[in-house]
Amino acid sequence: MTPRPPAFVALGARRYRVAHVPLEGVTDLAITGGRIVVLRRRIPELVELAFDGTILAERDLPDFVCGHGMRALGGAAAGVLAATDMDGHKIALLGPDLHTREQLHCDARPGLGRPFNHPCDCAEGPDGRLYVADGYGNSAVHVFAPDRTHLASFGQPGHGAGDFSTPHSLLFDGQGRLCVADRENNRVQRFDAEGRYIDEIGGLHKPMALALMPDGTLLVTDQTPRLSAYDAAGRLTGRCRTFSTYGHGLAVCEDGTVVIAEMAPDRVTFLRPVAG
Repeated sequence: MTPRPPAFVALGARRYRVAHVPLEGVTDLAITGGRIVVLRRRIPELVELAFDGTILAERDLPDFVCGHGMRALGGAAAGVLAATDMDGHKIALLGPDLHTREQLHCDARPGLGRPFNHPCDCAEGPDGRLYVADGYGNSAVHVFAPDRTHLASFGQPGHGAGDFSTPHSLLFDGQGRLCVADRENNRVQRFDAEGRYIDEIGGLHKPMALALMPDGTLLVTDQTPRLSAYDAAGRLTGRCRTFSTYGHGLAVCEDGTVVIAEMAPDRVTFLRPVAG
């Protein structure tokens, strides 16, 4: 078979070479400890990849029902991964060995308006508090103290400022703002650490995943499908297509390589920076 030419994409002035690693059941991924940790909706739930895409190891999460989100936590929780069990209604905090150290959970008693009811993602704030996007059964974000005490919740079903449809992914940007992918409202809303609405980024079609570039650029996948880049003011600075129906998870390596957990077809896609 004659080799096909490689694909390239661009985000603003940055140009990337595209590579794919097929991986069934992929839902999200995170960068930690010199490797990529992929969360899957099948057994084994965790797959460790080298940065060249080689599979290094696999591991079960035997107490998981259906994985959804994966995010590396920094600060006081450095080296910890937050893995979200959408249908198990819990967040597992994994150590560097990928064993569960502790959980945020509801004793398998999901409830409307309280933690948890099919959560999507978990992120850490600058002061060590944890923020959980409780996105499918609840349209809310829950806030937990560093000791994991539930402090507050904000958001409700709706379309106004501070309301949510499905809060699907969240992170803090370089300005200390909590960015929330408000999927069916076709926007990313930005809040302060107390949940007070600041503004929003529109022009998206069902945003799925969020990540930050080393320079603070916010990356957003949506169901167009595409990957969009925004500066700190929320201005669009670059955009390209993603290669499956859903770019469901997203992370960025230290060298600027963008890694996407793609669904339908399932694979891990690498956007590797190239010079020139």
